[in-house]
Amino acid sequence: MLRRVLHALPLIALATATSAFAQTEAPAPAPAPANNDIIVTARSLAQTAADLAACLARHCPPDEDVAATLAHAENQFVEGDYRDARGTMLASLRRNREHREQYPIEVSDLMRANGRVAAHLGEARAYQLSVLDMRDTLRAALPENDARVLAAQIEVADSRVRLGYVDEARRSYADLATRASALGVPRVAAFARIRQAMIDIPREQSQRVGARVREATAHLEAMVGQDTVIGTDLALLAEITLARIEREVGNNARTDALVARFTAGQGSRRPLLISSDPIRLPTAESAAARAGEGGSALARMQMMSVDNRWIDVGFWINGNGRVTDFEVLRSSGDNDWSRYVAASVNSRVYTPIHSTDGLPSQGFYIVERYTLTADFTDDCTGSHLRCRSSALRIERMDLTPIESANTQPS
Repeated sequence: MLRRVLHALPLIALATATSAFAQTEAPAPAPAPANNDIIVTARSLAQTAADLAACLARHCPPDEDVAATLAHAENQFVEGDYRDARGTMLASLRRNREHREQYPIEVSDLMRANGRVAAHLGEARAYQLSVLDMRDTLRAALPENDARVLAAQIEVADSRVRLGYVDEARRSYADLATRASALGVPRVAAFARIRQAMIDIPREQSQRVGARVREATAHLEAMVGQDTVIGTDLALLAEITLARIEREVGNNARTDALVARFTAGQGSRRPLLISSDPIRLPTAESAAARAGEGGSALARMQMMSVDNRWIDVGFWINGNGRVTDFEVLRSSGDNDWSRYVAASVNSRVYTPIHSTDGLPSQGFYIVERYTLTADFTDDCTGSHLRCRSSALRIERMDLTPIESANTQPS
């Protein structure tokens, strides 16, 4: 079976901007390789190490230093050397933090990437501080109505959700939506409202509050069709979110209309996620309920070290928007937990996609990195040393190359 490139642009691509404000259209497809080998299209680890060393030797300017740092840290991350990747970025931050007024975008990109790797390492505090530093760097250098400043505040709120402070994040999304609207930045306002809606309409219906659900639904309805104001991508995201909510009560009309539109070739040429089951790691409650397999799975996962536990997975999204040919491409350590990732990925439903010539697309190949981790905590019984929390979680990063192929394997 054909495997596409493992080596992509996770840190550089994800360091540059909140995803909602990036391009949503896919570039022209790359030609299919002639064999089944894994193809490496980026520079090797040795090359990026040499590039960074050469940059430092000639005392390159901060923006070039950051670019070389991110390229090398990206390679280290992809190879599973998380701590080395973070060390590379921390060294660059020590060199370049003082230049953040002159190079706010580059230095904030470095801070953002450092935070994302810290999250994979379970360094919750470092992740939190990196996101705040990123936001403050942009805020100090750019006007308050700059979309990058406002988008950075969304990332701060996202980090609060990730760390368990959901109510605080909800207030931040709501306040930011109001402020972005007043400052004339409707895309950021819309994205903040969508984020807020995802909190106000949780998957677990017993946790929903009627007034909040109604408010969130009204905000989403107001975004539908507002392509010229907030962009096609966010208008579609609002519509997809509404479709998910309506399906829960047996109303598939909006979902059917969305699928029909995409089948007819309207909308984005890149697949958009319509629905997905979350990754469900075994918990003490599920283990007790199942007693057998669930209990043993939980026990095994809690006993093993979560250091350097990651998998790279690849799968196709076919022209009908369904996931096929899921496989673990590479892994580090015991990967028994990959079945929980597989169950979630295989449940995904994407919008049908069409190629630029109007013919049905043969598919997109996606590569993603998943890391099994747990946050470090100082609350260790009888010790002043740090230890891992017993609450396991999975971090995800998209490794799909920008030139992702749309050629389905035979």
